[in-house]
Amino acid sequence: MEMHTAISHTATMDSEQCDELFELAVNLAHQAFSPCSDEHVEGVYARLIWNALRGLDSHGAVTVH
Repeated sequence: MEMHTAISHTATMDSEQCDELFELAVNLAHQAFSPCSDEHVEGVYARLIWNALRGLDSHGAVTVH
């Protein structure tokens, strides 16, 4: 098996980026859910982090399945 040595195109996030994503999560959650709970914010934040780690923007962060 070959060793994978390529550098990932997505870097880890620093605390400033995480803070910005959390602020965005709060704003998106309050826009999408009424009333908005901590669980809503946490869910949106988790999705924003998942998106960011894959080079995606905020689309789909408040989609409920």
